Amino acid sequence: MKKVIIALSVTILIAIVIISITNYYSVKILSATRAYTNFESQYSKGEKDASRHLVSYIYSKDDIDYLFFKSDINIPISDSLAREALESGKNVEIARICFLMAGNHADDLQQLIWFFKHFKNVPLFRKALGKWEQADAMVGKLNTIGATAHNGISHGKALDNEDLLLQVNTISDNLTVIQQNFATDLGVTCRVVNHYVYIINLSIIVIILACAALLVGTILKKLYLSKKVIADQNLALVTMNGRINKFVYNVTHDLRAPLSSLTGLISIIERETDMSKLPEYTEMMRESIELQDRYIQEVLYTIRNGDVAKIEVCNLNEIVNDIMSQNSFFAEGKKVNFVSQLEVKELKCNAICLKVIFNNLISNAIKYADFSKAEQWIKFKSYHTRKHCIIEIEDNGVGIKPEQKRRIFNKFFKSDFDKKSMGLGLYFTKQAIEEMNGTITVKSIPGSGTSFIVSLPL
Repeated sequence: MKKVIIALSVTILIAIVIISITNYYSVKILSATRAYTNFESQYSKGEKDASRHLVSYIYSKDDIDYLFFKSDINIPISDSLAREALESGKNVEIARICFLMAGNHADDLQQLIWFFKHFKNVPLFRKALGKWEQADAMVGKLNTIGATAHNGISHGKALDNEDLLLQVNTISDNLTVIQQNFATDLGVTCRVVNHYVYIINLSIIVIILACAALLVGTILKKLYLSKKVIADQNLALVTMNGRINKFVYNVTHDLRAPLSSLTGLISIIERETDMSKLPEYTEMMRESIELQDRYIQEVLYTIRNGDVAKIEVCNLNEIVNDIMSQNSFFAEGKKVNFVSQLEVKELKCNAICLKVIFNNLISNAIKYADFSKAEQWIKFKSYHTRKHCIIEIEDNGVGIKPEQKRRIFNKFFKSDFDKKSMGLGLYFTKQAIEEMNGTITVKSIPGSGTSFIVSLPL
C-alpha cells in the first residue's frame, strides 16, 4: 500500500509539472501570437499610409509627400529585413533592431523572435510566413514604383499617373488580401493552441482528480486498516491482560495450598520429640519448597514469553506427582492420603493451567476434609473415551449441600464452611478448563464426599 501511495503521489506531482509547463508555454505562444497580430497591424498601417502618400505625391509632386511615403514604407521593409535575418538564423540582434525600426513595442521583441525561431517549420506558422514573404515582395514593388515616380518627377519627366495609380491600387488591394490571410492564419494558430491546451489541461486535471481520489481512498483505507489493527491489538491486549490477571490470581491462589502443607510439617516438627526424625521432616520441607520454586519459575517463564494459553503434550503422571508432593499435609499436621489411578499418562494441554486446576481442586478437597472419619483420602483417576480424557478428583470430605452444588462455579460464591475465601477458585477453574475446550462437572453427597470430573479433548 505504501508503494501505491508513493506512485499516486509521484503521478500527481508529474501531472502538476506537466500542466504547469503546458500553461507556461501556452501563455508564451498566445503572447507571441498577440505580438504578431500587433506586428501585422503596424505592417498593414505602414503599407496603407505609404500607398496613400505615394498617390498624393504622384499628383502633387510635393517632396513632403514622398518623405512621408519613405517613412511609412520603411515599416514593412524593416519587418522584411527582420524576417530575412531570422530566416538565416545568423544575427538575432539585426532582427531585433529591424523590428524596433518597424514600430514594434520593445516588450514584444522577445516573443516575436522566440516564436519565429521555434515555430518557423510548423505548418500553420510556415503558411503565415509564406503570406509574409508575398507581402514583402509586393512592398518591394511598391517601393520600386515610388522610386520610379520620384526619379521621373525629380527630372521633370512626364508620368502616366493613371497607370501608376492603377499599379499602386492593385498592390494595395493584393496586400490587403494577403494581410487578412496572414491574420487568419495567426488566428487559426491561436485557436489550435487553445484547443490543444484545453484538451491537455482537461486530460491532466482528470488524471490529477483520479489519482487524488485513489490517493485519498488508499490513505483512508490505510487509516481504516491501521485503526482496525490498533483496535484488534487493543482487544488482544485487553484479552491478554484479563487472561494474565486471572492467571496471576490462580497462581497466587495456588501458592497458598503448599503453604498449608508446610504449616502441617511445621506442626509435626513442633510436636515431635524424637530429634532423629527432624532431618526427614526438613528434607520433606525442602522438597516441597523446591517443587514450589520450580513451579514459580515455570509461571514466570510462561508470563514472560506470552505462553499463558500455550498447548503442549503434558506428562499427566509428573503433574499429579508434583501436586501431591506440594500438598502432602493438612494444616493440622496430618498427612494427606493420596491415591493415584491414572490410565492416561499423556495429554495435550497447558501444563501450568492444568496445575492451577488441580491445585484448586486439591486445595478444596484438603480444606473441606472430614476429620471425623478415621481416614481422609483424595483419589486421582484418569481414563479416556473415544475423543476425551476424563480426569476425576474424588475425596471423602464433608461434601456439598444440594442447594449449593449448582452455584459453586459462580463468581464470589462461598460455602458456609469457609468465610475467608474470595469465592473465585472454582470460578476460574471452570474458565481455565473451558479455555482448553473442556468441561467440569461435580458429584457430591453431603457427609460422604465430592467428585470433580474434568473432561478434556485428546
